[in-house]
Amino acid sequence: MRISEKIIRVGLIVMIALSFYFSYMIWLNPTGFNNASTETDTGVNPSVQTYKQKSDLFLPLYLTWNDEDAIKETNSEAVIREIQEVINEATISDLTLRTYGEEQAFSKAQEVNQGVSLNYYTTFYLKDYEKTFEKDLSLEDESETEDFPFSRIQFDLEENTIQFVDFTHQRVVRGKIDWDKSQVKHLLADNPREWTTMVADEERSSKQYYTQDSIKLKKYSYYSSTQSQSLFREAFFSNPKNVKINDESVDTYYYEGGQNMTVLQDQQQVKFETTTDGSDETDLAMLSADYIIRLGNNFGTIRYFDQQDKHLDYRVFVEGYPVFSTGGQGVISVAFSESGQTGSREMTISASLNAIQVPIPSETEIELPSSLSVKNELIAAGADPELLQQIIVGYQWGEIKDAPLVDLTPAWYVNYDSSWISYDALMTKLAETEEN
Repeated sequence: MRISEKIIRVGLIVMIALSFYFSYMIWLNPTGFNNASTETDTGVNPSVQTYKQKSDLFLPLYLTWNDEDAIKETNSEAVIREIQEVINEATISDLTLRTYGEEQAFSKAQEVNQGVSLNYYTTFYLKDYEKTFEKDLSLEDESETEDFPFSRIQFDLEENTIQFVDFTHQRVVRGKIDWDKSQVKHLLADNPREWTTMVADEERSSKQYYTQDSIKLKKYSYYSSTQSQSLFREAFFSNPKNVKINDESVDTYYYEGGQNMTVLQDQQQVKFETTTDGSDETDLAMLSADYIIRLGNNFGTIRYFDQQDKHLDYRVFVEGYPVFSTGGQGVISVAFSESGQTGSREMTISASLNAIQVPIPSETEIELPSSLSVKNELIAAGADPELLQQIIVGYQWGEIKDAPLVDLTPAWYVNYDSSWISYDALMTKLAETEEN
């Protein structure tokens, strides 16, 4: 046999061996197999290991820019996050608490020529903001801030001041801020397409501004999927590897160490129940967040949305706007109740197995009337102005029949009598009340 033939034969053998090796690495994936074994052995789900940050969960929801006589707003998460990062690097000092007895004086305290506001749709506590964003927000009398709720953080770009606004009790915590003001102005000016022109209502009685003109927003379609039950088991149970399962009926039951979870198959809903340490003074937002962050990014962007007494809602957000549905999709609700034992309380987390995953590009736009006209129409239809708290854009969840698709359509949503309801549904409700 010639030397050249021997070399060719050896080369072929090496190539065949390499072929088998690469096939083994691609199809059998021993690395992936080891990870799967770790999940089985430890009870840890790799998809849950990447927790969300509380700073993502509790990021403010919209930004207002007062630029002389112009008022603009944006829901852009990117812009809000960039402004928040500048605040994170700032020094805040000389905080004092002031209470305003008159509405006019309270409104006057919020007037600025050049200013920025970061806003929530519900109250958030000063101590929670301090923990979440690692800021020192000390007052001389610490007891004054222990339970200080606010829904707006306002910055005066001329006076270099910051204030946390409590609309419920007409109070303000005000201080100085030392920050990179030029960077803030640059971030605002470098965001030309995201702004919506706003106006104040004539009475200036509302804590929000209203869109001056009709607005156009994109309609979205998303591929939907059913989340694995194990995702919730791994996220919520203290010892997921010890959880026992009872699936002998239509629904599935998980239980371990006083914790239990029910998966309602027909409704595609998950309900988790546990007893937690705490009393009336327990920080419910922080306590519930410890569970929500363990879901990782499996539901996309989840943010703190609403809190009423002992009930909190975290919602899925799309393009900076919350998602609403009639079947519980797009929201994770947390409710607390007394356990009957001193120093503890019951916590229930409810969520849907259904989630939106991959967006499908669409150029369809929906035109919405101005929120100011929506407010006027609601009052004309019989809505009580005292119960009419906020009007915001939300995306309606609409499932497409016989397809794993979800349509998300922009619509006006109203916080009326401490409950969120679509504008159309509220108008129908008001008409029925008028008839009766």
